[in-house]
Amino acid sequence: MRPTDLAFNRTLGIKDAPAGAEHVLELPLTPLVQNHLGTMHAAAQFALAEAASAERLQRDYAAQIGAVLAVVRGVTVKYRKPATGELLAFAQPDAATREHLISDLATRSRTTATVLIELKDRAGNLTFAGSFDWFIGKPEQSSR
Repeated sequence: MRPTDLAFNRTLGIKDAPAGAEHVLELPLTPLVQNHLGTMHAAAQFALAEAASAERLQRDYAAQIGAVLAVVRGVTVKYRKPATGELLAFAQPDAATREHLISDLATRSRTTATVLIELKDRAGNLTFAGSFDWFIGKPEQSSR
């Protein structure tokens, strides 16, 4: 299942970036995601960032590692600037994840991955920077 398939993310308005874009997901500023100041609510930004981190892992590794169970274990977040418009989510695995994820899952049943996230408005202003740490495990095999 893709992050944009989840009802919560669809309700917020999270959508795929256009084909060929540098960013992976987008979130328009709508009344649903606005806070009391008219800017994007911190929780909506967090949801976009988490979805973007999952999307990046799926795009980069799903074909090579197959079916896995992935859950967020930890997050580091810094809100940089109020988001006054649509946000674009940029996501990249960190160096250790790029170097070891595939080989780890080839030799072990579980590992971790870290995805670095930046949310920017259309003008390029950074509103959110963070890292999402994921636990990734192979599904347990049935003994039947």
